[in-house]
Amino acid sequence: MAKKLIFIWLLSLITWTVALPAQAALTVQITKSVASALPIAIPSFGPGIAGQPTVADVVRNDLRHSGLFRVIDPAGYPGDPRSPSGVKATDWTTVGATGLAVGSVEPLNGGYVVNVYVYNVSTGQELVAKRFTCSAAELHMTAHHVADVIYQAFTGKPGPFASRIAYVRQTGENYELLVAESDGWNPHPIVRGIMPVFSPVWSPDNHRLAYTTYANARAVIYVQDLATGRRQSIAPGGEIVSAPAFSPNGEELAYARSSGGHTELYVANLRTGQRRKLTNDDAINTSPTWSADGSRIIFVSDRAGGPQIYEMNASGGGVHRLSYDGNYNAGPVYSPAGNAIAFIHRTAGVYALAVMKPDGSGARVLDAQGNCDHPSFAGNGQMILYGTQRGGHKVLAEVSLDGKTMAILHSNAGEDSQPAWSH
Repeated sequence: MAKKLIFIWLLSLITWTVALPAQAALTVQITKSVASALPIAIPSFGPGIAGQPTVADVVRNDLRHSGLFRVIDPAGYPGDPRSPSGVKATDWTTVGATGLAVGSVEPLNGGYVVNVYVYNVSTGQELVAKRFTCSAAELHMTAHHVADVIYQAFTGKPGPFASRIAYVRQTGENYELLVAESDGWNPHPIVRGIMPVFSPVWSPDNHRLAYTTYANARAVIYVQDLATGRRQSIAPGGEIVSAPAFSPNGEELAYARSSGGHTELYVANLRTGQRRKLTNDDAINTSPTWSADGSRIIFVSDRAGGPQIYEMNASGGGVHRLSYDGNYNAGPVYSPAGNAIAFIHRTAGVYALAVMKPDGSGARVLDAQGNCDHPSFAGNGQMILYGTQRGGHKVLAEVSLDGKTMAILHSNAGEDSQPAWSH
């Protein structure tokens, strides 16, 4: 059994809505978008649930904060069609639209049916039509699915919106590990207490979170089931462990273990508890992350005198250095497609967000406006979520892989950091 942590309280997802007060949602602010953003019109879809954003509101905000779409002001729309029979493509050229998505929200058996139809205004072609059914509680997430449909229709790539994010919020001396929808809506605490929480990561099936905290003055790792609240401690017995990372199949967890003045990397089988050692030297080795196919692990080591990024086989062999630009490179994570590595790079005294190719070449900085932490890729590999600073406060940010679009996610409730995007 896992050791009991010194927490104010810890409750499962089942008791969130009745036992814990509502959390402040994040506000999304677009700070950079591409000049060639596609002009798109999104009529109303009809009313939704009182007191909540409508489906159209959610879809418009998702597309805006991707930086790839410019949502045309609805005040100038030639109409409010909610089905293909009301669409005349030429009407929408007058407001400058290239894309158009119409749809409807209809009550059904206590829930809703949501329809969406996406058009290329220039050709009048219907690109895709999709129908969703959902409960009232799922309507906001369903709106994210609608935004994903539109995003893919025009970019050819899966959308990142129907996902969740985990992040750490500090308010005074209290810490929370929160989970919210990708736009910060409906945040719920997984852990709340006086002990700091670090390095949350999602399991591949998005059913569990692993994170680091403290128990008996030692750093420990817990793997927590989100449906039941049950948690499993990794390497119990007084060891100091940190920096968890799930294997692609979700059966193993890589992590760092500190002992005798240095830190080594291990892998634990989450079912059997068996573990194997990956590194064996006098350096500090930490922050492991698996490649999507499970064959390689990147990590950080100071074996060359300062923190740099290395890669090795998942078995622990074939270690070679990847980063050479500067004297501080840390926090690496592979993109889902394996075509990039995001990491934290110190430049001009700032811990900046950077990316490089998988072989370590082509390093470039994406954000050096404030100290950054804990990069995490969206499931489509096109956006990176990370912690940074703006105006002296810790906030979350998203940036596109090419650096052309950026959004800040912030609240007035506390200092937010160490985000992780679900798969």
